[in-house]
Amino acid sequence: MKGLLWLVLFGVACYGFGALSVTADELYGVAQLYGPSALYFFPIIGARGLWDAWVLVFTGLGICFFIAVLCILMLQRQPPKS
Repeated sequence: MKGLLWLVLFGVACYGFGALSVTADELYGVAQLYGPSALYFFPIIGARGLWDAWVLVFTGLGICFFIAVLCILMLQRQPPKS
């Protein structure tokens, strides 16, 4: 039962990593189309410049990656059920 928490957290981290990867792809397209002065609109926090948006997205990717690796390590530490 303890492993279930880590599995759910791993799933959330993987989903976040995928969603942020799509956002990074969108940012790349916005940068190519409108140049470095473009704005990117985040649903909750509003419009941000491209530099701010890249920082937010890559910080989120790093956090999701860290959580996923932590979950894997914690699941490996679980004692086998006998």
